[in-house]
Amino acid sequence: MAKKHIHILNIILGALFIGFTLFLAWAVLAFAPEENVGVVMIPIAVIAVWVTVYVIQVKYNTFKCVMVTLPIELVIFYLIITQTSSIVT
Repeated sequence: MAKKHIHILNIILGALFIGFTLFLAWAVLAFAPEENVGVVMIPIAVIAVWVTVYVIQVKYNTFKCVMVTLPIELVIFYLIITQTSSIVT
């Protein structure tokens, strides 16, 4: 897979994921009780996972690597979001 496609795909997904988690963190901090301060770590965790997968995809520039790491990345983000929502409620 061309590096250009890897960059485009990851920049778009990164912007979506980071934007959503920042919104989620803001909503929890603004409207939830004060004991949910740990939610601030969610955007940091999402950025760390995204950067790690992005570096792996650029380093191992193959279609197979991208197709394997992309679903893993999506599952990790799903788990982060669902665990966060269960903590808040």
